[in-house]
Amino acid sequence: MSHPRFVMPFLTLIAAFSLSLTGIAEPKRKTAPGTREIAAQLKMAKRIYLDYYKDSMNLDRSIEILEAILDKAPNNVDALVLLSRVWLTYGYVKAPNDNEKIRVFKNGIKAAKKAVKLAPNNPDAHFFYVANLGSWGETRGVLRSLFLLPEIKRELRLILKLEPDHVYALGMNGLLYYTIPEFMGGDLHISEIYLRRAIRLDPHLTVLKIHLARNLIKQKRYDEAKETLEEVIQEKNPTVYADWYFNNEMAKNMIAQIEKERLRTPLPSSVLQRW
Repeated sequence: MSHPRFVMPFLTLIAAFSLSLTGIAEPKRKTAPGTREIAAQLKMAKRIYLDYYKDSMNLDRSIEILEAILDKAPNNVDALVLLSRVWLTYGYVKAPNDNEKIRVFKNGIKAAKKAVKLAPNNPDAHFFYVANLGSWGETRGVLRSLFLLPEIKRELRLILKLEPDHVYALGMNGLLYYTIPEFMGGDLHISEIYLRRAIRLDPHLTVLKIHLARNLIKQKRYDEAKETLEEVIQEKNPTVYADWYFNNEMAKNMIAQIEKERLRTPLPSSVLQRW
Protein backbone atom coordinates (compact mmCIF):
# COMPACT_ATOMS: atom_id res chain seq x y z
CA MET A 1 0.00 0.00 0.00
CA SER A 2 1.19 3.47 -0.75
CA HIS A 3 -0.43 5.03 2.28
CA PRO A 4 -1.38 3.89 5.79
CA ARG A 5 -4.93 2.84 6.50
CA PHE A 6 -6.58 3.18 9.86
CA VAL A 7 -9.14 0.46 9.24
CA MET A 8 -8.15 -3.05 8.18
CA PRO A 9 -10.56 -5.49 6.53
CA PHE A 10 -12.37 -7.24 9.35
CA LEU A 11 -13.57 -10.35 7.52
CA THR A 12 -11.48 -13.03 9.20
CA LEU A 13 -11.87 -11.41 12.58
CA ILE A 14 -15.63 -11.45 12.27
CA ALA A 15 -15.80 -14.92 10.77
CA ALA A 16 -14.17 -16.25 13.92
CA PHE A 17 -16.71 -14.69 16.26
CA SER A 18 -17.65 -17.62 18.51
CA LEU A 19 -21.06 -18.92 19.52
CA SER A 20 -20.53 -18.08 23.16
CA LEU A 21 -20.08 -14.38 22.45
CA THR A 22 -23.05 -13.74 20.19
CA GLY A 23 -25.61 -14.68 22.81
CA ILE A 24 -27.81 -16.58 20.39
CA ALA A 25 -27.03 -20.19 21.24
CA GLU A 26 -30.11 -20.68 23.43
CA PRO A 27 -32.72 -18.34 24.92
CA LYS A 28 -32.09 -17.73 28.61
CA ARG A 29 -35.76 -17.68 29.49
CA LYS A 30 -39.16 -18.13 27.90
CA THR A 31 -40.70 -14.81 27.05
CA ALA A 32 -43.49 -15.44 24.55
CA PRO A 33 -45.04 -18.10 22.32
CA GLY A 34 -42.69 -18.94 19.47
CA THR A 35 -39.52 -18.31 21.47
CA ARG A 36 -38.35 -21.88 21.03
CA GLU A 37 -39.05 -21.76 17.30
CA ILE A 38 -37.14 -18.50 16.91
CA ALA A 39 -34.21 -19.92 18.88
CA ALA A 40 -34.12 -22.91 16.53
CA GLN A 41 -34.21 -20.63 13.50
CA LEU A 42 -31.40 -18.50 14.92
CA LYS A 43 -29.31 -21.58 15.53
CA MET A 44 -29.90 -22.74 11.96
CA ALA A 45 -29.07 -19.29 10.54
CA LYS A 46 -25.79 -19.28 12.46
CA ARG A 47 -24.89 -22.82 11.39
CA ILE A 48 -25.53 -21.99 7.74
CA TYR A 49 -23.60 -18.73 8.05
CA LEU A 50 -20.52 -20.41 9.52
CA ASP A 51 -20.40 -22.67 6.46
CA TYR A 52 -20.04 -19.71 4.10
CA TYR A 53 -16.54 -20.85 3.21
CA LYS A 54 -18.06 -23.94 1.56
CA ASP A 55 -20.65 -22.00 -0.45
CA SER A 56 -21.05 -18.23 -0.50
CA MET A 57 -24.78 -18.68 -1.10
CA ASN A 58 -24.97 -19.69 2.55
CA LEU A 59 -24.71 -15.98 3.35
CA ASP A 60 -27.88 -15.32 1.34
CA ARG A 61 -29.64 -18.24 2.98
CA SER A 62 -28.71 -17.03 6.46
CA ILE A 63 -29.90 -13.49 5.67
CA GLU A 64 -33.21 -14.86 4.39
CA ILE A 65 -33.79 -16.78 7.62
CA LEU A 66 -32.87 -13.80 9.80
CA GLU A 67 -35.07 -11.38 7.87
CA ALA A 68 -37.97 -13.83 8.24
CA ILE A 69 -37.38 -13.90 12.00
CA LEU A 70 -37.35 -10.10 12.13
CA ASP A 71 -40.58 -9.91 10.15
CA LYS A 72 -42.22 -11.78 13.04
CA ALA A 73 -40.11 -10.35 15.87
CA PRO A 74 -38.65 -7.00 14.69
CA ASN A 75 -37.07 -6.24 18.06
CA ASN A 76 -35.17 -9.50 18.42
CA VAL A 77 -31.69 -8.26 19.36
CA ASP A 78 -29.97 -11.58 18.72
CA ALA A 79 -31.29 -11.72 15.17
CA LEU A 80 -30.27 -8.11 14.55
CA VAL A 81 -26.73 -8.70 15.84
CA LEU A 82 -26.28 -11.83 13.74
CA LEU A 83 -27.76 -10.12 10.67
CA SER A 84 -25.26 -7.28 11.08
CA ARG A 85 -22.48 -9.82 11.29
CA VAL A 86 -23.61 -11.68 8.17
CA TRP A 87 -23.89 -8.46 6.16
CA LEU A 88 -20.34 -7.60 7.21
CA THR A 89 -19.00 -10.90 5.93
CA TYR A 90 -21.12 -10.60 2.80
CA GLY A 91 -19.38 -7.31 1.99
CA TYR A 92 -15.98 -9.00 1.86
CA VAL A 93 -16.97 -12.39 0.45
CA LYS A 94 -19.63 -11.64 -2.16
CA ALA A 95 -19.96 -7.93 -2.92
CA PRO A 96 -18.57 -7.55 -6.48
CA ASN A 97 -17.57 -3.89 -6.27
CA ASP A 98 -17.20 -0.96 -3.89
CA ASN A 99 -20.69 0.39 -4.55
CA GLU A 100 -22.19 -2.92 -3.53
CA LYS A 101 -19.90 -3.14 -0.50
CA ILE A 102 -21.05 0.28 0.64
CA ARG A 103 -24.68 -0.80 0.33
CA VAL A 104 -24.05 -4.03 2.21
CA PHE A 105 -22.11 -2.40 5.04
CA LYS A 106 -24.90 0.17 5.38
CA ASN A 107 -27.29 -2.75 5.91
CA GLY A 108 -25.00 -4.04 8.62
CA ILE A 109 -24.81 -0.62 10.25
CA LYS A 110 -28.60 -0.30 10.19
CA ALA A 111 -29.17 -3.67 11.86
CA ALA A 112 -26.52 -3.04 14.51
CA LYS A 113 -27.77 0.48 15.27
CA LYS A 114 -31.22 -0.89 15.93
CA ALA A 115 -29.74 -3.57 18.19
CA VAL A 116 -27.78 -0.90 20.09
CA LYS A 117 -30.92 1.19 20.51
CA LEU A 118 -32.82 -1.81 21.90
CA ALA A 119 -29.93 -3.07 24.03
CA PRO A 120 -27.45 -0.21 24.67
CA ASN A 121 -25.37 -2.35 27.05
CA ASN A 122 -24.91 -5.20 24.60
CA PRO A 123 -21.19 -5.17 23.68
CA ASP A 124 -21.68 -7.37 20.61
CA ALA A 125 -24.22 -4.96 19.14
CA HIS A 126 -21.70 -2.16 19.53
CA PHE A 127 -18.95 -4.34 18.09
CA PHE A 128 -20.75 -5.15 14.86
CA TYR A 129 -21.84 -1.55 14.55
CA VAL A 130 -18.24 -0.33 14.69
CA ALA A 131 -16.98 -3.16 12.48
CA ASN A 132 -19.50 -2.34 9.75
CA LEU A 133 -18.87 1.36 10.21
CA GLY A 134 -15.12 0.95 9.83
CA SER A 135 -15.53 -1.29 6.80
CA TRP A 136 -17.93 1.20 5.21
CA GLY A 137 -15.43 3.98 5.84
CA GLU A 138 -12.51 1.97 4.47
CA THR A 139 -14.44 1.22 1.28
CA ARG A 140 -15.20 4.89 0.72
CA GLY A 141 -11.50 5.76 0.98
CA VAL A 142 -8.98 6.78 3.59
CA LEU A 143 -9.32 10.54 3.33
CA ARG A 144 -13.11 10.41 3.37
CA SER A 145 -13.16 8.06 6.35
CA LEU A 146 -10.70 9.75 8.68
CA PHE A 147 -13.58 11.56 10.36
CA LEU A 148 -14.83 8.18 11.64
CA LEU A 149 -11.74 7.56 13.77
CA PRO A 150 -13.01 9.33 16.92
CA GLU A 151 -16.29 7.39 16.80
CA ILE A 152 -14.49 4.09 16.25
CA LYS A 153 -12.29 4.79 19.26
CA ARG A 154 -15.30 5.76 21.41
CA GLU A 155 -17.14 2.58 20.48
CA LEU A 156 -14.14 0.39 21.27
CA ARG A 157 -13.68 2.09 24.64
CA LEU A 158 -17.36 1.55 25.41
CA ILE A 159 -17.23 -2.14 24.45
CA LEU A 160 -14.25 -2.73 26.73
CA LYS A 161 -15.98 -0.82 29.51
CA LEU A 162 -19.01 -3.08 29.14
CA GLU A 163 -16.88 -6.21 28.78
CA PRO A 164 -13.16 -5.76 29.53
CA ASP A 165 -12.30 -9.19 28.13
CA HIS A 166 -14.20 -8.80 24.85
CA VAL A 167 -11.74 -10.70 22.64
CA TYR A 168 -12.75 -9.06 19.38
CA ALA A 169 -12.74 -5.52 20.70
CA LEU A 170 -9.25 -6.16 22.07
CA GLY A 171 -8.22 -7.55 18.70
CA MET A 172 -9.70 -4.59 16.85
CA ASN A 173 -7.88 -2.21 19.17
CA GLY A 174 -4.68 -4.02 18.26
CA LEU A 175 -5.46 -3.56 14.58
CA LEU A 176 -6.27 0.09 15.10
CA TYR A 177 -2.94 0.89 16.76
CA TYR A 178 -1.18 -1.12 14.04
CA THR A 179 -2.78 0.60 11.06
CA ILE A 180 -3.05 4.27 11.99
CA PRO A 181 0.10 6.36 11.46
CA GLU A 182 2.19 7.43 14.43
CA PHE A 183 1.17 11.07 14.18
CA MET A 184 -2.43 9.95 14.75
CA GLY A 185 -1.59 7.76 17.72
CA GLY A 186 -0.47 4.55 16.04
CA ASP A 187 1.88 2.45 18.16
CA LEU A 188 3.17 -1.03 17.33
CA HIS A 189 3.95 -1.83 20.96
CA ILE A 190 0.47 -0.91 22.19
CA SER A 191 -0.94 -2.89 19.29
CA GLU A 192 1.09 -5.92 20.35
CA ILE A 193 -0.13 -5.63 23.94
CA TYR A 194 -3.78 -5.67 22.84
CA LEU A 195 -3.25 -8.57 20.42
CA ARG A 196 -1.38 -10.70 22.97
CA ARG A 197 -4.05 -10.03 25.58
CA ALA A 198 -6.72 -11.20 23.14
CA ILE A 199 -4.68 -14.30 22.28
CA ARG A 200 -4.34 -15.19 25.97
CA LEU A 201 -8.13 -15.11 26.22
CA ASP A 202 -8.61 -17.23 23.09
CA PRO A 203 -5.37 -18.91 21.96
CA HIS A 204 -7.23 -20.83 19.23
CA LEU A 205 -8.52 -17.74 17.43
CA THR A 206 -6.00 -17.91 14.63
CA VAL A 207 -6.73 -14.54 13.00
CA LEU A 208 -5.30 -12.83 16.06
CA LYS A 209 -1.99 -14.61 15.47
CA ILE A 210 -2.02 -13.55 11.82
CA HIS A 211 -2.30 -9.93 12.89
CA LEU A 212 0.31 -10.38 15.64
CA ALA A 213 2.69 -11.82 13.05
CA ARG A 214 2.13 -8.78 10.83
CA ASN A 215 2.93 -6.58 13.79
CA LEU A 216 6.13 -8.51 14.59
CA ILE A 217 7.25 -8.39 10.97
CA LYS A 218 6.79 -4.65 10.92
CA GLN A 219 9.02 -4.55 14.03
CA LYS A 220 11.56 -6.74 12.13
CA ARG A 221 11.13 -9.55 14.69
CA TYR A 222 11.04 -12.16 11.96
CA ASP A 223 11.79 -15.28 14.03
CA GLU A 224 8.94 -14.52 16.44
CA ALA A 225 6.62 -13.81 13.52
CA LYS A 226 7.47 -17.14 11.90
CA GLU A 227 6.90 -19.03 15.16
CA THR A 228 3.51 -17.35 15.52
CA LEU A 229 2.55 -18.31 11.98
CA GLU A 230 3.65 -21.91 12.56
CA GLU A 231 1.21 -22.01 15.48
CA VAL A 232 -1.58 -21.09 13.07
CA ILE A 233 -0.62 -23.87 10.65
CA GLN A 234 -0.36 -26.46 13.43
CA GLU A 235 -3.61 -25.45 15.13
CA LYS A 236 -5.70 -28.56 15.86
CA ASN A 237 -8.68 -26.99 17.61
CA PRO A 238 -9.54 -23.65 15.95
CA THR A 239 -12.23 -21.57 17.60
CA VAL A 240 -14.14 -21.63 14.32
CA TYR A 241 -13.02 -23.80 11.43
CA ALA A 242 -13.98 -21.20 8.81
CA ASP A 243 -11.45 -18.84 10.40
CA TRP A 244 -8.62 -21.36 10.32
CA TYR A 245 -9.55 -22.51 6.80
CA PHE A 246 -8.44 -19.18 5.36
CA ASN A 247 -5.73 -18.28 7.88
CA ASN A 248 -3.87 -21.55 7.40
CA GLU A 249 -3.10 -20.75 3.78
CA MET A 250 -2.39 -17.12 4.63
CA ALA A 251 0.15 -18.17 7.27
CA LYS A 252 1.96 -20.39 4.76
CA ASN A 253 2.15 -17.55 2.26
CA MET A 254 3.45 -15.15 4.91
CA ILE A 255 6.19 -17.58 5.96
CA ALA A 256 7.23 -18.03 2.34
CA GLN A 257 7.39 -14.28 1.93
CA ILE A 258 9.51 -13.90 5.07
CA GLU A 259 11.97 -16.52 3.80
CA LYS A 260 12.13 -14.84 0.39
CA GLU A 261 12.83 -11.47 1.94
CA ARG A 262 15.55 -12.94 4.17
CA LEU A 263 17.54 -13.81 1.07
CA ARG A 264 17.82 -10.13 0.30
CA THR A 265 20.27 -7.77 1.97
CA PRO A 266 19.32 -5.55 3.62
CA LEU A 267 15.83 -6.62 4.66
CA PRO A 268 13.09 -4.10 3.90
CA SER A 269 11.54 -2.13 6.75
CA SER A 270 8.24 -4.00 6.35
CA VAL A 271 7.96 -7.37 4.69
CA LEU A 272 4.22 -7.00 4.34
CA GLN A 273 3.95 -3.34 3.42
CA ARG A 274 2.41 -4.19 0.08
CA TRP A 275 0.03 -6.84 1.49
